[in-house]
Amino acid sequence: MNDIREQIRILVEVQDVEVELNKTDRQIQSLENEAGALEHAAGEYESRVAQEKDALDALRKSYRELESESKINAEQIVKSNEKLRAVKTNKEYQSTLKEIDDIRKKNSAIEDRMLEQLEAIESAEEAVKEKQSELADFLRKCEEKKEALATKAQRERQAAETLNEKKSQVSAKVDPRWIAVLDDVKKKVRGLAVVPVQQSICMGCHMNIPPQLFNELQRFDEIRYCPHCHRIIYWQEQDSE
Repeated sequence: MNDIREQIRILVEVQDVEVELNKTDRQIQSLENEAGALEHAAGEYESRVAQEKDALDALRKSYRELESESKINAEQIVKSNEKLRAVKTNKEYQSTLKEIDDIRKKNSAIEDRMLEQLEAIESAEEAVKEKQSELADFLRKCEEKKEALATKAQRERQAAETLNEKKSQVSAKVDPRWIAVLDDVKKKVRGLAVVPVQQSICMGCHMNIPPQLFNELQRFDEIRYCPHCHRIIYWQEQDSE
């Protein structure tokens, strides 16, 4: 009798350690997920800033293209003016004047666009500078949070190592076949595999067990199971007081 009582006590102790281990594992996973979320947020922030920088580079490129086109037009006006001095007929003179006027109008429109581009570039440069500053601050805070999370996770891993050692030590005290039974029951039920019976009620499924089974539990002569949820059940003597 005493042997079965002791075996059940140890099974409960093993289970208690496993519950703490599961909590620790969930906490470690939660910390790792939080760190991963920070990594993701930092990556997205960097991507948005990179996109704004790309847009700024595109504006600068567009401005350079307009500037190059304006320079070509200015050179063309110079050539047309030289041509104007060399024409011999009024028709050629008028044609060249129109050509110069068309180029000047075209260049004027280009210069207007260049001014618009310059304003857009200045605005984009200020925005990018501000975003880069915000990004640097965000990344710094992310790193600080990640370091704090890493420290917590390390503590939890150390706690898990301690619990695993304790589980090994406690498990060594119980008959290996009962550990196998415990593992088998755990695969079949959700939550605790070893539960007490209080006032003839299984604390695993909260259903009444037969009176005969309740009486048998008090003998502690063998491991017994709830007929409803199939957990390992045991009688707590204080319930009879």
